[in-house]
Order: sequence, then structure tokens, then C-alpha cells
Amino acid sequence: MNQPDYSKIINKTAKKTFTPYGIKQKGKSRIWLDDKGWYTTVIEFQPFTGRQGTTLNVGINFNWHEQVYFSFDIGSRQDVDFVEYDGNENDFANEIEKICDLALHKALGYRENLQNIQKAKPFILNQTYTSEDIWGNYHKGTICGLTNDLVEQNEYYQKLLQAEHPGEWLNELKDHVNLLMTDSGHQDKFSGKIIEIINKTRALKKLPEMEINFTDS
Repeated sequence: MNQPDYSKIINKTAKKTFTPYGIKQKGKSRIWLDDKGWYTTVIEFQPFTGRQGTTLNVGINFNWHEQVYFSFDIGSRQDVDFVEYDGNENDFANEIEKICDLALHKALGYRENLQNIQKAKPFILNQTYTSEDIWGNYHKGTICGLTNDLVEQNEYYQKLLQAEHPGEWLNELKDHVNLLMTDSGHQDKFSGKIIEIINKTRALKKLPEMEINFTDS
């Protein structure tokens, strides 16, 4: 099926803006990925049902939880109006260029804040997550473990273990956290387990193999 004209304009403008920075399109979708190994910044040109055009989602997806899909762990919908395509290609292209510039600015800001785990720690700890008692504690506990802050790691992971939710997935997550906690105090073992998880998750998401380290590449 051929893409509608407005989708072609979005993809053309995004390619021009993002490619010089190594940000790549996910297949033929309206999603672009800034893949940094242990995390991926997701840029999504989100359509609305029954309307021609796009709005913008930009956020971070940590790859240290084994899952097949991309999620917005930090960030998501941006404060921009839906850009409607009314048949005027020039006007639409100009608006899309502005949105792409905003998305690039956000992605580069995430790169700066997450360039190494020591710098990433305060950034991650200062975020408010959609599910603070579960995913917030998981992400915060994990970054504390990677930076060898064992007291804080234990504090966040213990809060997660006390969380309640009817889904079986939470019990699986708790089992996973309990396994991670067995290596508290053994920095190399803990980091090794997290890297194993990242590699499995990257394979599930069909991301290319990459040597994982937590420093600026």
C-alpha cells in the first residue's frame, strides 16, 4: 500500500533532520530511534484516527527490562498542537520541520543527561514515572545498583517488592528483582546481569547487536 502524501512528507523531513545524528527509522513506520545501547530514545509521529497529520511523542525506553515492545519510560507526548495536512504540502512540510527540530532537541538533551551512569543517576532519580511504585522504583533501583549505591538500590527495590497489582507480570518482575538483589554488593555481577537483560531485550526488539557499556560512546 502506498503511503499518503502527508506521511511521505513526514518521513522525508525526519530523514533529513535525524540522519546526520544517527537517528534511524524503525522499518517503514513513523517511529525513529536514537539507539544508545542501554536505552533508546523513541520519536513517534503519532497519527489521530480519521485525521491526516501528526502530533509528537518523544521519550526514553530503558532496555534493562526484558520486553518485546518500545515504551515511554521517561517522556511521551510533547506540548505541540496536532499538525493537520490540508493539501498544502509546503505549509505542512514547514510545520513538520519545526516538530522534527523539537524532537531532535529533546533527543540530544537525553543524550547529554544519559551520557554515563554517574550523570544519568540524578536525572533518572529526579523523574516522576507513570507507575512510580513499580516502574519508578525499578528504574531508580537499577541505576543505583549500576553506580554501586547499595543502600539506595535496596531502598527502591524493597519499595517495588511491596507494591500491589492484580497482574501476574508484577510477580514476575518481583522475582526478577529478587534475583538482582542477590548480587547486591557484587558490582561486576550486578552489571553483568543487567547487560545480559539488555542484550536479550535488544534481540526481542530487533535492535542490532551492540557492545553495552555505561559510558559516553
